Amino acid sequence: MRESNRSLPEERVDTYINKRDNKADEVVLFRDEFKKQSCVSAFTLLELIIAISIGTVLILLISFAIRLGFFQMERGSKWLEEGYRDNSALFFFYQQVTSMRSELINEDIIFDGNSDRIVFITPISLERSYGLGLMLVSYYIEEGKDGTSLNYKEKRFVPGKDLDTFQDQNALIFDDSEMVEIVNGYDEISFRYLGLQEEAAATSSKPVLEWKDEWLENSLPKAVKVVLTKAEQSQELIAPVMVMY
Repeated sequence: MRESNRSLPEERVDTYINKRDNKADEVVLFRDEFKKQSCVSAFTLLELIIAISIGTVLILLISFAIRLGFFQMERGSKWLEEGYRDNSALFFFYQQVTSMRSELINEDIIFDGNSDRIVFITPISLERSYGLGLMLVSYYIEEGKDGTSLNYKEKRFVPGKDLDTFQDQNALIFDDSEMVEIVNGYDEISFRYLGLQEEAAATSSKPVLEWKDEWLENSLPKAVKVVLTKAEQSQELIAPVMVMY
């Protein structure tokens, strides 16, 4: 019985020690678990910050792309509008040149052309296309603040009127005419005229044509070309002179 009584305290001590060890293990486990959760929480917050940063950058890039797209659309629309307007105006020039009339004053043909100006007779009017009779028209080039422009004037042609000074002073004929700007904003505009090459005409039986900067013949040219240059790019419009009478 005495031995049994002695073993009881020893068992209690062992039990107490085991419990204390278990609690220590629990504390260690809790501390390790807390560290893991803290690491996981910190890593998740870092991911969130990175995601927000990337999202912000993407939003800015998308906004910039949209603004750039609208700018390009506006620019393209303006370019198309200007191109359509210029093409319409140049088509009117084409119509007038192709319908050019051969009219004489004292056996001199009514036509004057150099690189900066062209004057001729046509039945087409800017005001009302047809129905006003023959029109004496002038296209001339001027330079201004916005670049080089192609301007237009017209007046009704009266065959019986004295036009003896036509060749030398044809600009004065249009003093009372209203000026209309056909195209503008170009770096350079010039006219050229298609006719027989003088040297080849004297030596060759086959006609050789060439473009000339000035028309000095007492006849109409075969064609008229207008050259328009903008931003180092040139476009040409060639209008054949289809005189039937």
